[in-house]
This record gives sequence, C-alpha cells and structure tokens, in this order.
Amino acid sequence: MSAMTTTKTPLKGKAKDDSRWWNSYALVEQQRRPVVWTSSAILFAHESEPAVAGRAFPSSRQFLLQPAVISTTAITFGPPAILSVSPDETWLFAYFPSRQGPGLGSFWKANRADGWDFIESMNFPRGGGIVSAAWLGHAREWVTGSDRKSSRLPPLGPPMLATLPTIVLITQNLRVQLCCVRSSAQEPKIITVSCSLEKHGEARDLSPVTSNMDTPPGLESRCCTHATIGLAYNENAILVATRSQVKAISPETPNIALGLDDIPDLSAHFHNVHLAESADWESWVQGSNIELCEVRLGFDGLRTCLSTSPLPPLRCDAHPLSSMVFCPGDPQYPVTAESSSGTVTPKMYLCLSLLGFDRHEDYALGMENLPRIDSTIPKSELVVFGLSRRGLSAGVLEWTPTRLTSRAMSEPLTFVLPHRGSPRANAIVAGSLNVQGPVSSKTKAFVKTPCGSVTILQLPSLEAHSDWSVEPLLLGWGEGSSVYPPHSVALSPNAVLFCMVFPSTVITSRLSIHAMPKKIMKDATVLERRPVADFASVLVSAIRFKRTISDVVHQLSLSSFSAKEVENVLYNVLEALETQDDGLRDIWVQEFFGILVEVYRLKGERAQKALEKDNFRTRWETMLDLCSVIACHNAFEDCMDGDNIGLDNIWPMTVLSTWFIGFLEELMRECTLLGDSREGLADEAIEKQTIPSTHPILSVLLFPDALATLRLTVGDVKRFYEYLKSLETSGENGVMSKNALLNTVDGSGVNLEALESLLAHISKQIEGSNAADLRLSLVACSPVPRLYPLLIGIAQTVSKSNAIDKSRLFIKVVDFVSEVGKVRKSYIGEGQDVISKGTLLRRRPIRVCVRCGGKTQQHDMGQRVDGPAHGSISLQWQAWVHRWSTRCICGGRWILIN
Repeated sequence: MSAMTTTKTPLKGKAKDDSRWWNSYALVEQQRRPVVWTSSAILFAHESEPAVAGRAFPSSRQFLLQPAVISTTAITFGPPAILSVSPDETWLFAYFPSRQGPGLGSFWKANRADGWDFIESMNFPRGGGIVSAAWLGHAREWVTGSDRKSSRLPPLGPPMLATLPTIVLITQNLRVQLCCVRSSAQEPKIITVSCSLEKHGEARDLSPVTSNMDTPPGLESRCCTHATIGLAYNENAILVATRSQVKAISPETPNIALGLDDIPDLSAHFHNVHLAESADWESWVQGSNIELCEVRLGFDGLRTCLSTSPLPPLRCDAHPLSSMVFCPGDPQYPVTAESSSGTVTPKMYLCLSLLGFDRHEDYALGMENLPRIDSTIPKSELVVFGLSRRGLSAGVLEWTPTRLTSRAMSEPLTFVLPHRGSPRANAIVAGSLNVQGPVSSKTKAFVKTPCGSVTILQLPSLEAHSDWSVEPLLLGWGEGSSVYPPHSVALSPNAVLFCMVFPSTVITSRLSIHAMPKKIMKDATVLERRPVADFASVLVSAIRFKRTISDVVHQLSLSSFSAKEVENVLYNVLEALETQDDGLRDIWVQEFFGILVEVYRLKGERAQKALEKDNFRTRWETMLDLCSVIACHNAFEDCMDGDNIGLDNIWPMTVLSTWFIGFLEELMRECTLLGDSREGLADEAIEKQTIPSTHPILSVLLFPDALATLRLTVGDVKRFYEYLKSLETSGENGVMSKNALLNTVDGSGVNLEALESLLAHISKQIEGSNAADLRLSLVACSPVPRLYPLLIGIAQTVSKSNAIDKSRLFIKVVDFVSEVGKVRKSYIGEGQDVISKGTLLRRRPIRVCVRCGGKTQQHDMGQRVDGPAHGSISLQWQAWVHRWSTRCICGGRWILIN
C-alpha cells in the first residue's frame, strides 16, 4: 500500500509531486464558474445557489443577485454558467442551467455600483442551453501609446441600426439567438430571433413561422460543447466558432423517451443510423473540427433580420479543447477587401488551447524494484488560425481561414485572453500554472509564492512579446499547494489587474487578484530594459473613455509607490491631456479632480504614519471641494434664468450658496495668514527661503481652470444675493430662505463683488507662469519652489484688498457660544448631503460614493425639498440632481447603505 501511495520522495527545496489528471479536470470538462470585472464591481457565480455574487470594487461590500422567478418555480437551478455585461455596463445577463427542466436566462439593469434591478427571464429548453454570449454595441475605445498621444480605435463589431441593448447567444443545439431589450410604455420586453449555425438560414423577429427543415427539439445529433463569438474592427459580420460532440444515445432507449412517437418515419431512420454506433460509447467523443459560421444582422426599420452562412471547418487535433477565443486583428486593417492573391493580413485570429496527456513512469527513490506507477502530466498546445477577407469576382467577399502557427507549452495553460494594453492589437495574455506546485513545502501560510506565470504573446508568432514583462503568478500556500487551475479569469477594466476564481474546496478565498505584465521601458541613463507600469497612459485612456480607474488606483495606493512617484504619474496624465486640445477640457478637468480625490484618499487610508494620513486627507478633501464648486456653478446655470430664479429653487440654492461662502472663508483665511506671515520680506529672501507647508486649498489659486470656475461661482452667488435683496418674499419659507443667505453673506467678511474682480486680476497674474510648474502644483496640492513668490504675492494682494473684512473673517459670534464655529464642518461627515449640501434625514435610504465616501439622499427625495418644510420641487432642480443619479460629483459610483 505504501508503494502505491508514494510515487516520489520530495527532494530538498522541491515540492511534492502532485501532478495527476484530476488536477486538470476543470480544464478538460469545462467546470467553469464565470467571472466579470465591471467598472464598479466583480461579479461571479455563487458556489452552490442559483445566484450571482458580487463585490463592489474597491469597496468590500458584497451583494447577491437572484432572478425573481426562481422562488416561484419547482425546478431546481444551479449556479450561473454564463455571465455577460453590456459594453456600457447597463445590462447584465446570466444563464442558470437545470437538470430537471429548461434553463433560465435572466436580465438585470444597473442602478448603482452594488444594485441591479431584475427585469425579465426567458426559458431555454433542455439540450438548448447557452454555451457562449456576447453583447453588441461597443463604443469606439480610446487608447494611448507610450508617447502619451491618444487615438480612437475603429468600431468593433457591426453597427447597431437601432439603439437597443442586444446580446448574441450560442446554444447547445448549434443555434445562434439574438435577444433585444425593447422598452415599451409598461416594461422592457425581450425580443428574440434565432437561426441554425449548421446551414444557411434567415429569420426575422416577431415571426411565428418555423421552418420545416429545422431539426425537431431533442433530435439534434450533435451537442455544442465550446463556442466563441468574434467581433472585428470595421467589420459588419460576426464570426462564430464551435466545437461539438456526437450525442450518446443508447439504442435501447424507448421512442417515447426521445419524443419520437409523433414522428414515426423519422423514428425508424434515427435508430437505424445510430444502431451500430450506439454500442460503442467511445465513438461519442469531442469532434476534431472547429466549425465556423458567419452571422449578419439587418434592420428594416421595424424588424430585426438575422442570417447565417456556414464556412469551411478548421482541421485540428482531436485533443481536449481547454479554451477557444477570438482576438481582433490590427485596428489599422484596411476597410476594403484585399485581393485574392498575395499576402493577406488577418482581420481576426482564433486561438485554441489544446490539452494533451502524456503518460510516463515514475520510480520512487530507492524503490526501483517495486511496481511502476503511471503519472499523467498535462501539456498544452496553442494553435492560431488567421481569418482574412479576400475579394472575389463581382464584389463578393469571402472569409479565408489559415492555420498560422502552433506552439507546445511546457506548462498547462489555464487561460488565454485578448490583450488590450496597447493601441495596436495582435497580442494575447496566456496564463499557466506549475503542475508541480510551490517551490517549497515548508512555506508558511498566506505567504505568496510563484506558482505559474502570465505572459504576453505576439500574434501570430506566439513568441513572448519583447515590450512586456513576464509576471510571476503569486499564490498563497493554500492556493498553490493544490495546483488546481482557476474556474475562470477576468481582466480589470483597464487591463492592469486580473482576478481568478478558484474552487472554494481547495482554498480559503475563492477570489484572487493579481497584477498584469508591465510595459518594458528602456532607461536612457543606464541603457537597460526594465519593466515599468505605464499607469499614465492607462489613466489618459480611461479619462477619455469615461472608464473607472479603480484598478489603477489600487496599484498606485500600494506602499511600494511613494508620494513623489504618484505625483509624477498624475503630472504625466495632466500634461498629456493639456497638450492634446480636443475641445472637451471642461469635461476631463472635472474628471481629473475626481481622480485626485480617489488616489489620495486610498493612499491616505493605507499610509502608516499619522502625518502622512493628515497630508493625504487635506489633499483629497481640497480636490473634493473643487468638484463641489464645479457642481455648484452647474446648479446655478441650470436653475437661474439670467438674474432671476424660480421660487421653488430659492431654498436649495441658498443651501448651496451657504456652503460655498464657507469654502470662500477658508480660502481667504489661508491667503491672509500666508500673506501676513511673509510681510516685509524681500523677493530675494522669499525665493531662497523654504516656506512651511501650505494648505492644499491654496493650490486652487494656481491652476487656471480651478481659478476660472471659482470666479464664475462667486459671480453666481453674488447675483443670487442681489436678487434676494430686491425680492419681496411672502410666506415663512421665502422669508427664512432670504434671511439665511443674507445673514451668511453679510457676516462672512467676504465682499463678493470685490472678490470677483480680484480673482480676475489673479488670473492675469498666473498667465505667464510656467505650465509645468502649475501642473505639478496642482497634482501635489502644494506650490513648487519656483511658484512661492507668485503665491505669496497673491496672498499679500488678498490680505490688503477690500475683498475681505479680517475681523469678520476670523471672529465669529458662534465662536463665543460653542466650539462648532472653530472648524469648518466637513460636508462628507455624517449629516450633510454631498450633492445638495443639505441635511441628511433619519430613517431614509442613504447612498455612499465609493470614491470620496460622500453620502446623499437625493435619489429618495420624492416631494421633499431640502429645506425647513415640505413643498414642491422645480423641474430645473430635478434636472440638476438627475446629473448625479449614477455618479457622485467627484465621478465615483454609488452604493446603498440603509
């Protein structure tokens, strides 16, 4: 017995040989648990229940999504086998298989980071379950090269002729099904249209007619086991690749079990054909061919048309297929078809990962005379086919598949994904696990050890990409000792991280997050190539594409990145955005302020020293103030008609103006303190002397866009103040609103009219300053030494101007009554709405921003006015609040806290 259980004595420094066929069972049998990484959360299949589990990222909040119809049916469903999110991340589709009856496909619609509203479900018959799914309607993506220049990729996939959420499904009975979500006056409705992938066909939605040539349900001779959907740049057609196996049907099975009683002619023929094969169960193996089919969409203004055209199959080995994925070709592929002669550039690549098992004989050390033990070690082969367009006569276009290359891998591949880390495609991400396990069996628990690697491979050569590093796959001892492949893998939105879902029975944590390979940069000083994460280019693309940056911030907030390195990355981002004038400066400037909030907030949470925490806290709070100033200015633009404002808007605008006056008071106090402290110093002494750390709020005066928005908002509040002074109010609410703002402005010590002129003068002062110094001062929330004289001059100008009244600015009546007035109340604390700056009510749902932590109740206002009494809400105010229904004023997503 001992000889049978001991195959090899571990050598010193080596792990125990744990390479058996069952370790790769998930790769062969496709025992997958899907995972999707969205802008706001990581969604994955629940371990045992028919539900979608989610974790808001970077928040630790978890949630479950379950179709409402599951609790009302007697059918038992399993965990979802398919998860797919639409390109705009508004819709979620999940497929729940069942052994007792039809499977269930369900649709959800997003309303916040951790909230999805269930919309509708549809049944899929037995034998017609979903194998693959892909949404259409991809927006043109922005990419940024190493030179920081951005460009837009061509359209991916066919253009949508109607603005309807559309998903393409591939089923086990080798059919393609198109599902469109149509919004009616009552509720959304799912419209479907289906065609066979095995023959030429055409179908339209809303048509109940079924073709007589269609195979009756349950009589299909083949079952699709693998499928992938391919979309190419500048291409209207969709390619579908499938691999099938012959159905294993016993000849003794009665006709009634097969549903053949109603088709007597077909029943006898069916059994005669399969009688000889039925006894040989080995004949029902996975087919060696990869079937291809071209799918096209059409729309006549009323109905959607779906057509299919099968293509010649691809010949490949009959080894088990572990993964199959389409990768779009070079985005610069010419739109016009190439000639039938000469070299053809692939428009799309099909990558196959085949798994083979070689048997070898193991001898236990010192036990050569004992019986030999067979050990099965899996090996992978990666095969690449190229699909190109050739122009034939009469303008006919034809797909031409070509086997380009193959490569035997030393370790089994656990995943193959398209790479999105560069402007030009033609690369894949390949991940492998070491079947021998960790390096040492004495590794302590929770210590990360290399158990595999992640490599960027070029297409079609399959050589390691010279511009990207090979990243070791680090797993904990509990994870690595099992050497089980992950159930599923997903890239983060910006492709800087990826997550893997493991079986929960072999590790303590099912979800594991890892870093992607880094760009290799050539250092001009030491003339060496070193891997460096080019986060600046990634952030530029994310800002232009309006995509989340949570995965990048997760990396920048690590202790391995110093504050100076983070500032350098942010500076490169701001420089790239400013040097490329795209006419959207107002949009990306506000988004950049939100990025500063997210970076410094998470950086402060992970800081170890109290001084660093305080420094980062004041930085991100200042940037959040800037976001609030921009939102306040937008509110005045939406709610004021010239110098007039609706009566329903008076109180909410008064609340916003009161907050803004408090912000101005803090800014003016810091200017006065700095200007008075440097009074009497000569300019030469100022340049040489290091100024003590200044408050980050002063950086507002050193960035043109921030200063311009500040000046505009001062003018808005000034006009609103003058309007209230001349307004004859009636009623308790009107009188209270008027007196609240007049008392706030008159007691603030700030002269709004004089301050507006002063800020215009300051704007002219900074016009001639070095642009690089202004950028660095903003991203660091502190002036660079060369701008010290300019900042001190501005501070002294403010201190001596008639725009402020120092006695009222520094001495408040409330200071003599309580401690409340000594520090400006932070609006992100408990009790204040981050959007309206009003008071949060008790026993009301509260939404929290994952980026800044701000809270709001504006989504649950109903007929409530954010004021002292209930009343009507103006349409202008509702429109402004609706801006922040999906995102906070800082650009972060919402989560719900009851």
